[in-house]
Amino acid sequence: MMKFAVKEWAELISGPISMKEQDQRVFKQTDLPVVNDKLSITLRLKMHDHGSGWITIFHKGTEQVVGTPSLWLVKDKLTLHPRFSGDWNYNVGISSLGDGLTLNQWYHITYTISDPEKRLDIYIDGEWEGYFCIQNVKTQKVVFNDGPLHIGRSFNWKGFNGEISHVRYFNWRLSPEEVIEDFFNESQKKPIVFGSKIALVHVSTGKYLSTNGVKYDLGSQNKQYMVICSDEKTNLENEVWTIIGASGKSINEGIPVSLNSIVGFKHKATECNLHSHDTNQGKFTPISKQQQVTICPGGGNIDDEWLIRRYNPITSYDTGQLMNGDGSQEVSCYGNGSESNNKWRIELIN
Repeated sequence: MMKFAVKEWAELISGPISMKEQDQRVFKQTDLPVVNDKLSITLRLKMHDHGSGWITIFHKGTEQVVGTPSLWLVKDKLTLHPRFSGDWNYNVGISSLGDGLTLNQWYHITYTISDPEKRLDIYIDGEWEGYFCIQNVKTQKVVFNDGPLHIGRSFNWKGFNGEISHVRYFNWRLSPEEVIEDFFNESQKKPIVFGSKIALVHVSTGKYLSTNGVKYDLGSQNKQYMVICSDEKTNLENEVWTIIGASGKSINEGIPVSLNSIVGFKHKATECNLHSHDTNQGKFTPISKQQQVTICPGGGNIDDEWLIRRYNPITSYDTGQLMNGDGSQEVSCYGNGSESNNKWRIELIN
């Protein structure tokens, strides 16, 4: 008889939801996809403080011992402490990973573990951050369990003060490509097409591309308004954009937008286009002194064209610069895509 592995996944928390140290969400084994010898968990997390000790993000098991999978944050550091249980040691994994999470900043975290591959992998914001490999591959095994999955507080371990969303549980080990897809939310949503209403989310701050109604000082005939990074929750009045054809070209709605497409973004509330221009005659942003990003009325021109790219998805096509948010709410264009501040995520509204 032939047997087939069935890939299943479940979104346990859509969110975002706020949690305190004593809060928890518990999911019984029957609520989860059936796991054989590998699994993955992805989530989005924002920490509000350092807590009073070791911080539990998730833990699966029936008692206060390390289980598979488990993820903590190291006391006072907020570095990742991913663990699992083996048949030779119930507490195995990475002691401390990365430089620590920054408070009040959203992170996408992926935990994957596989007994056949004998390894644990951790990704942050779609990028491979670290791994742990079993040394004695013929004799040592990962031990999975039938206990409940705790998000936040687990037994006597405290949870976290912060927000969590998009907690997904997979019964297979995600590939690097699948991790990136989950990070950009491509695999879980309807296709993005011309005519789609979307929001543009600054990955490192979690803030949405918006406008504040303030004009740049570009002369008496100026009609261009500043573009900023605003709220961390979608404001349907001011942060919704429609994907349109480049340079105002007419394109039938419903045609899929693929990577390396050149598009325009029309601000729904004002009907202005997302725009950037050169820095001649002192046209710099007031704080970072970089290339301005504005919304501009009109039929569209080459300065309204943007290139969809992976990792750094929004690029001004005419200038070749990356749209950048610096945490001060100011938005500018500069760089070659190497900075984390250059990363944006398209979020489908409808």
